[in-house]
Amino acid sequence: MPHPQADTVHSSEQFNAVLMSFIHDIKNSLLISLSGLEMLYHNLDSALPEQKESISTIQYELHRINNSLVQLLSLYKMETHLFSIQADQYNLYDFLDELIINNTQIRTRHDFSIDMDCDDSIEWFFDKDLISTIINSIINNSIRYADKHIKLSARIENGYLIIIVEDDGKGFPEKMFAHPDTLETAINMQSGSTGLGLYFAEKIANIHTNKDRAGSTVIDNKSQLGGGRFTLLLP
Repeated sequence: MPHPQADTVHSSEQFNAVLMSFIHDIKNSLLISLSGLEMLYHNLDSALPEQKESISTIQYELHRINNSLVQLLSLYKMETHLFSIQADQYNLYDFLDELIINNTQIRTRHDFSIDMDCDDSIEWFFDKDLISTIINSIINNSIRYADKHIKLSARIENGYLIIIVEDDGKGFPEKMFAHPDTLETAINMQSGSTGLGLYFAEKIANIHTNKDRAGSTVIDNKSQLGGGRFTLLLP
């Protein structure tokens, strides 16, 4: 006679596999939709600014959904021990420049700018896909709350690569400084924000290690632009 607990475990594994399959399918559909919107955006006449702005807004929301799905998949893999980082050496100037280019079309206003401050000689080892997901998520959030300006910067200090995203908005609300230690404490449905992005960023930073040092994240309202500042440290 089959053991009931074994049947429950098997059923749970099947559900998880189906869930992951659905998430991958949704991600693929989102990427196709984003590609189509980008083509439509470029083909629209410049005399139609309202239509182009509407498309930029839709692109922005789709990018946010896609980033959330990537984070969800990664967190699931961490919890089920199916996760490992794929670190390689990258040039930071090229890395940040690519992120800025990728976020060009989702700026919802023509007077919005994303600038960069990074020496073109900086090289570092990290998982490009995971760190891209973190910084893209922070840029998306900054685009929503900033006034007109976002700045990306990178430097090496005390044996750490430091990547900073700062904006000229109103800064992080006070409740954001209570950094969640678990996914359960990160989720707060009453506030309308799950805190998933910051929780994900901290988890990904932590698994980037070098000898006895691990990565970390910091948020504050000490931006040189007057708003919020997100700092990622990688050993």
